[in-house]
Amino acid sequence: MNSHKFAEARKNFSPTKFSKYVWMFSGAIILVGIIMFAVMGFNLGMDFTGGNIVRVEGAAQITDAQMTEIKNVANDVLKEYDLEVATAQYVGETWETVSIQYQNADGVADMTDINNKVVSALSEAFPQYTVVNAGSKSATTSSELLTNALLAVIIALIFIMIYIAVRFEFLSGIAALITLFHDVLIMCACVVIFQIQINSTFVAALITVLGYSINNTIIIFDRVRENLRKPSLEHLSNREIADLSVKQTLNRTLNTSITTIVSVLLLACVGIPQMTEFVVPILIGLIAGTYASIFISAPLWTAMMSKSKYGIRQRALANEKKAENEPAVVDATATPVEE
Repeated sequence: MNSHKFAEARKNFSPTKFSKYVWMFSGAIILVGIIMFAVMGFNLGMDFTGGNIVRVEGAAQITDAQMTEIKNVANDVLKEYDLEVATAQYVGETWETVSIQYQNADGVADMTDINNKVVSALSEAFPQYTVVNAGSKSATTSSELLTNALLAVIIALIFIMIYIAVRFEFLSGIAALITLFHDVLIMCACVVIFQIQINSTFVAALITVLGYSINNTIIIFDRVRENLRKPSLEHLSNREIADLSVKQTLNRTLNTSITTIVSVLLLACVGIPQMTEFVVPILIGLIAGTYASIFISAPLWTAMMSKSKYGIRQRALANEKKAENEPAVVDATATPVEE
């Protein structure tokens, strides 16, 4: 009985009917993200703001507990300047070197004195290690990285739209591009809302989500194209074709997305900060990409088709078929012609 109800519910399921509610939900998230961005801005990491690097080198493997102690000693110095260690990670495969990184202090043009204090504190606390000032990342280099990252995302979106437009049709390419832009906005909004630190790994996560989301969208548009070519489905409207195509690919979309989301969720639970900064945006993007491919891409294509010449032609053909199937109406009040 339950399986029968599920089958009946799936049969009556219409993504185009729920599309406006999904847009309202996404719009609310994006609006909150815009407000948070205006108030707090992005939580940019050292890859984009620049900063300082200090390395602690040992003769043997440095344990996780020792790395935590190194981080705490550095934070004791940095807290006087409202700073803290941004990242602490191993360098190399032997885990004999730990690199700590922290941003520049506000209003301080030269970080040399602060860096020397950090090095001195670590050298005093850990005489068995060699502590060196490994230099800094300039803000100019970080700005170039941000520019190149944005350029890479824009180029990826353009080539994706071109591929979809050539592979299917122009309106499909536009719908796919808008859907991907939606996924990017949701990712950025959630990153701002939860103040997740943005480093170069975020750009990698962004491009990863773009590639994964477009895969779901391509599957749906491929089914739309096949259904439009079937003579047995000529009587269906664009909206009905879109709903049918989404339902035909729904199992595949949900199965692959849920499997990937569970895997990424397990990685997010590992607890490593560097991993979290990469995995959490991907998790957000996967969820947004999944519901967008179901409730936004095909319904958006339907809306655009209804305004295009293809939609107008389809309505005209439907009216012609309707007129052909209707029996001729005889006017009973008309005067019969006398022979």
